[in-house]
Amino acid sequence: MAGAYLRGTGLACALGLEAESCVSALLQGRVKPSRVRLEKLSEPAELAYYRIPDGAELFDPQRFERLLPAVLRAAVDEAGLTEAERRVLPLFIGSSCFSIGFSERAYAAALAAGTGAALPMPEVGYDYLAGLTRRILGSNGPHWTWNTACTSSANALLGALRALQLGWCRHALVLGAELANLTTLAGFTGLQLLADAVRPFDARRSGMVLGEGLAVVVLSLEPGSAGGMKLLGGANNCDSHSVTVTHPDGQTVSAVLTQALATAGVPPGEVRGLRAHGTSSPGGDTAEAMGLKRVFDPLPPVTVLKPYLGHTLGACGVNELVLFAGALKRGQLPVTPGFEQRDAALALEPITRPAPAPAGVYLLNHFGFGGNNTVLALEKAP
Repeated sequence: MAGAYLRGTGLACALGLEAESCVSALLQGRVKPSRVRLEKLSEPAELAYYRIPDGAELFDPQRFERLLPAVLRAAVDEAGLTEAERRVLPLFIGSSCFSIGFSERAYAAALAAGTGAALPMPEVGYDYLAGLTRRILGSNGPHWTWNTACTSSANALLGALRALQLGWCRHALVLGAELANLTTLAGFTGLQLLADAVRPFDARRSGMVLGEGLAVVVLSLEPGSAGGMKLLGGANNCDSHSVTVTHPDGQTVSAVLTQALATAGVPPGEVRGLRAHGTSSPGGDTAEAMGLKRVFDPLPPVTVLKPYLGHTLGACGVNELVLFAGALKRGQLPVTPGFEQRDAALALEPITRPAPAPAGVYLLNHFGFGGNNTVLALEKAP
């Protein structure tokens, strides 16, 4: 089968500051969101939030510069890239936040100065993370960025895979990045989309719990010492049903699943397991469940990772790929905390007991605000 190897990974999320320790925490079931209080709103709010345990002030945008170097170096070191390879390494970046935290800080400073020239979003650009990554690695390779809501870094993975297949490069670095900022948290709070607990596909689900994370994957056509996990391909579509969500009958979800299976050359009955998007929102889980039932009969084992690290928005594609691949390498499908009460309308029950993860193909779903849908196909080698 065609595809690219996951040759190196790095991760910092609510589970920890290093990929292997995060996978260990995942499989041990450690789940503990923080509480965040937004004081500066007209109606102050307190919400659950999965933050990276770095001990820093949550809304300090300089955290990127403190957290990203270790994550990047872990991935490129595991990949065994030489200095020459790092210098030309192309970057594929997916994020919802990019420079929002810096805009917030600049806006607050302008307001405090009382100049009358304060702009709510003075820095709107997508080059900050690319520039920072290049400085850390000493790279001058090309870069591309994706901002397609929750599918951002999943689409960046597909972009990197395509570049490798076209022969543009031998290795590609994919970064998914999302750190806390007031604009995002206040926006989701105002839309009343948040809840105190993640309950994917549960009858009591009432909304999302957000989180943050930085994750890196080095993709390569050569397996290296970390071979065994391979991104086979995937598919993307965009649903015009609504300006916010995917069609609730699951028709576009089933379409992107079918296309992703075709790129992997695998019939539905041979899929070993599925990492569902599972946002715990009433509409999102309904559309996903309906789409899955259109394609699979019976469903393969389904698991959801957001109860462990929150919904990391544009970064979830790479964040959850690193975690899921790490669990598969250890031979286990992680359980889904938060699912307790079956919803008869969905008829979908994610696993609540550890299950084995044999060799074969697994799917990872991503469904974004605005109806952008992406499914990745991942192969665990025998």
